[in-house]
Amino acid sequence: MKKLLGTTKLSTDNKMTLIELAAEKMKATKGDTIVFYDENGKVVIEKA
Repeated sequence: MKKLLGTTKLSTDNKMTLIELAAEKMKATKGDTIVFYDENGKVVIEKA
């Protein structure tokens, strides 16, 4: 089941802000590396 954590927008140079709730769920803090995966056509992000 999907649970929406929030939304964000891309800036003009394709940057985005990681929302606080998502960062907390991943236990991500400033300076951490975040990785993006293609999982069966869906993008998955997680802390490296």
